[in-house]
Amino acid sequence: MTDRLPAAERKRQILMSAIRVFARSTYHGATTKSIAEEAGVTEALIYRYFGSKRTLFIEAIHHTSGHLVDGLETILDEHVDSPFRAITECFEYYVDLLESHEELAKMVFLVLAELDREDVREAYLPYQQQALKLIASAIDEWKGRGLVRDDVDTKTAAWLYFGTYLILALVKHSSGDLPMDPEYAIELAKPYVEEAWPDDKT
Repeated sequence: MTDRLPAAERKRQILMSAIRVFARSTYHGATTKSIAEEAGVTEALIYRYFGSKRTLFIEAIHHTSGHLVDGLETILDEHVDSPFRAITECFEYYVDLLESHEELAKMVFLVLAELDREDVREAYLPYQQQALKLIASAIDEWKGRGLVRDDVDTKTAAWLYFGTYLILALVKHSSGDLPMDPEYAIELAKPYVEEAWPDDKT
């Protein structure tokens, strides 16, 4: 018998349990029974709140993708006048997200594997588009302020900026030996940024 929780809390508990199970077993390997066991609830309760395993998977995509976009938006808004701080803190945010929520790295690849499915595309792509738009807007702002070189292609740079998260997820997921150190990202960005970097200041 499960403890009585408000409906919203119970629904979130089931969702977080499902994310762990999907990450561990893949979408096709996960079952509503295994999700119910992880959450400590009955399968009937899962169907009551979500209707189907597929709906639960789509909700998991919304939850995990939203984490990334929310963090990017906050950081870019706070550091509109400093590409250095934005790049550093976004990298640190990516790493912290992957280190503190190990299932997110695996969810990235579950989503990519299902991108040929229309329901997954409809769930995931708006977050990706929003992230790219946020990054592109920041880059254009930095270019306008003379902080980033004018010859930097905004669209390409936004994809590379966003792609850092996917690369780090791959490193995390495959147990790669690439150090997750923001200094690496900073060194790659330096040739394109006109801002005085901390180690360049006198």
